Amino acid sequence: MRNLLYVLTLTVALFYPSLSAATLITDEVYLNCTQSSGSDHQLCEGNGALAATVSDAVEYADYFNFQNSLNIDVLADAIRLNFENGPYCGWFTCNGQGFLSFVLSDLDWIGQPNNVLTHIDVTSNISGVKTSFTPDSVSFALPETEVTSSMFLQIDLFSDSIPANTNARSSVNVSEPASVAVFSLALLGLVTRRLNKTHSSKNN
Repeated sequence: MRNLLYVLTLTVALFYPSLSAATLITDEVYLNCTQSSGSDHQLCEGNGALAATVSDAVEYADYFNFQNSLNIDVLADAIRLNFENGPYCGWFTCNGQGFLSFVLSDLDWIGQPNNVLTHIDVTSNISGVKTSFTPDSVSFALPETEVTSSMFLQIDLFSDSIPANTNARSSVNVSEPASVAVFSLALLGLVTRRLNKTHSSKNN
């Protein structure tokens, strides 16, 4: 029985790091901008890949340098967009001609270098927002529409670990927390069964 308890404890200890919270704080990230309508713009494509180090400050404050029309804040495990002032014609058009797209790339989880992005949760009151992700980047496309100060977008980031010797980050299958829980419960069941048998033997 002692051996089973040891195995259960070891299992939880091994899986715990992959389930604990990772952080982007102090990581250097890059932001690219593209627009689907019109020609390239110096305040979007012209910026190239803007580098920023994730901290307590807003990484990309007033991105277009126009009345805080777009603030992009990278948090420890989330991306938050908000706007000030308005309403006014936002970005490059007001009549929904296309999308303004951003890619935040080179996401590395500090303290857990083997972690990759596994899924995202999106909360927004902007109609028509598009999002996607890869193991180390997040993409979000904003419809080119009128901007108001009540608009917001938050993308919560969730990561998990991969083996240290895995090279193809994009093709790795990440262990599900539910699988870990089922395995742990199975071990606990074995321990309980063993205890019941021992108790029954003593009574007989």
